[in-house]
Parts: sequence; structure tokens; C-alpha cells
Amino acid sequence: MKNATFALGEARQATAGEIERWDDLIRANPDGGSVFRSRAFAHTQQLAGHHVEYLMVGDLAVLAVVATVPTLGDYWQIPGPGVTSVEDLVLVVDSLTPLAAELGVMTIRVDPYIPASEQAEATLIAHGLSRTMTWTIEHTILVDLSGTDEDVLARFSTRARRWIKRATREDVVVERVEATDANCRINFDLLRSTANGRFGIPDLHTATTTYQHLQKSGAGQLFFARRRGEVVATAFALRFGHRALYLTGASVRSASDDSSSSGLGTTGAGHAVQWEIMRWARENGCTEYDLYGSHSRAHLDTPEHPLHGVGQFKLSFSKNVVDYVGCYQRPVSRLRTVLLDTADHVLMTMARSPGIAALRRRPVIANPDLDWFRWAPANSVRALLRH
Repeated sequence: MKNATFALGEARQATAGEIERWDDLIRANPDGGSVFRSRAFAHTQQLAGHHVEYLMVGDLAVLAVVATVPTLGDYWQIPGPGVTSVEDLVLVVDSLTPLAAELGVMTIRVDPYIPASEQAEATLIAHGLSRTMTWTIEHTILVDLSGTDEDVLARFSTRARRWIKRATREDVVVERVEATDANCRINFDLLRSTANGRFGIPDLHTATTTYQHLQKSGAGQLFFARRRGEVVATAFALRFGHRALYLTGASVRSASDDSSSSGLGTTGAGHAVQWEIMRWARENGCTEYDLYGSHSRAHLDTPEHPLHGVGQFKLSFSKNVVDYVGCYQRPVSRLRTVLLDTADHVLMTMARSPGIAALRRRPVIANPDLDWFRWAPANSVRALLRH
């Protein structure tokens, strides 16, 4: 295994002084940092009722969200850590494990932005890590924001440029608005209508406090697209260092399952919103924009994929689809980790059940990119017996 690209040491909890300059430490990490490891994001997790741990592994700053499972206890969900290779990732997890055991943590889950490969997967498994469900995303599309506005536009598809121009002709105006209670309510109502039970969204209070804190900190911005006075699309974007990220978006729909005449359809509002987010990001020094969520490269041409329509929309801005290695965990208490994994698999099995979906009046969303996460009860039994 190669040497880490940063100075390693024993894992420890950060000092008060290190927490005070946390964002600078995150930006100094090998990958340049992420908004999901920032102090502002940590505060939003605390607002949502989670505890967070500010950790140091030598020079590497690591943020861990402490998730509590009734009767089982706590586990660490780590966005990152900010390394760029699986070899370094293993070294960091090795250093974190004794501290996690000391603090009574059952398992360490890491969610690195490291590209997927068979070699990466084999390395992680060989060092005692196993794949599990992510809190964030495993597949996304990245947009290059470098150069002039004309350079960025030139890299879009002809379709995207045409829709941006169409939005102007359709009297669509995109505004950067304050995350007031009233504006957050408008955004929430549109997002709830867009979701329509197909994906979960936070409650109004959590969403409002999160957006308001992130915007006040300078890390976030709320966008409204209006057409002749009516809000037809909304979005919230984040930024940290040289990266910006599209967190949420919603639009008016004439039918709950049809986006053809929504803010993403005939008016071009969806494309206009994305272009305004990119302009905002560029004004704040960002050179990369993460559209945050797509189908995988393997399923770009799978119309049945639940993210196919969204993916096609995002592909009009960039063809740079990135598949990440995914979320991996290192058990600290093997028994409790096996029980946690079993509970996760049971919940996923229930979510895939047509009968349960009918009772909940929600559609069954079959995502082929999650086919790897299938429950084999015999495996859970064998793991418990090994313990």
C-alpha cells in the first residue's frame, strides 16, 4: 500500500481551535473539501437532531455524523473522508477504528468521492470493509465551469442552449431569493408535489432551518424561476471551495407523473435555473458543478430507470457521468453491525414490495443501480453465527 498523501497519525477528537478553523482544514484535505464536511453542514445536522464529531487523523480533518439506532446504539456516517485513493481511505479507517471503539460506535460508514473500479472494490473488501447503502449519491454528472460564460455554454448540448433561449422568449425570469419562511414554504410545496411519494423529503421545519442556515453562512442559495409572476420552478444550490452542488429542485406539473409541461418542459425554466446556478457558482470562484444524482453509466440507455428523465435533462449540460465506489463500512461491534445491516435490508425489501407500496399508496421504484443491495437472510444468520 502506498504512503498517504497527508501526514497520518492516531485519530483523535478535534480541539476547539481546530473546530474554529474547520473549513480551512477541510479545504486543505487532498480532495479540496466538500460542503458536506463543512462547519455549516455540521450545524444543519445538529439542527436536525444529530450529533456530529469533528475528528483529526494526523493532518486530515474528518467530519462524522453520529446516527443513533434505537436499542443498537450509534454509528458514524462520514461524508468522505477527503482522500483521493482507496489506499489512503483504508489507512484513515484503520486509524479511526480504535477511537470509534473507545466511543462505543458500532460501525464506521465512509462515503468517499472516489471513482468506482473493480480494483477499488477488491482493495476495500480485502481490508475488511463491505458495501452498504449511501446517504448521498453514487452516480452523478459533473459540469466544467472553467473559462468564460461563452466557454461554458459552448460545452452544453445544442438542446440545452436552445432551451435557455426559449426560457427568455417565454418570459421566464430566474431570481436569487432570500430563504425566508414564505419562500421556503413555496419551495417545499413544489418539492412535495414533484416528489409525489417517489422519494423522501425533509419536513417543512427541517428544510426551512437548513436552507436558512446554509444561505446565511454563504454556503447556499435559493433560486426561483417565475413566468408572468408565477413561480414555476425552484432550486437550492450549495458551494464550497471550487465546487458547487445542486441540492434540490422542483417545478410546477400539470400532472403528478408528467414533467412534459412542467418547469422542466415547454418553458425551458429548468434549463434557465441551472444556468443561473452556474453563473452564481462561477461568481463565487467555483470551477466545477455537481448536478448531484444520475443513473449510472451502465444504465444511461435504460428508459425504465427511475432517474432516466432527470438524467437526460442533466446530460444536456455535460456528458461527464461519474460512478463512485459507493459507501463502505468497517464494523467495530460486529454483532450490532450485522443487526443494523439486517434492518437496512428488511426496510429496502419492504420498499420494493408491491403490496406494501399499495398500502402506503406509493409507487414501487425499481432502481437497477441498487440491485446489488439484495437481502439474503442466510448471510445474516451466518454472520451472526460467526460472531
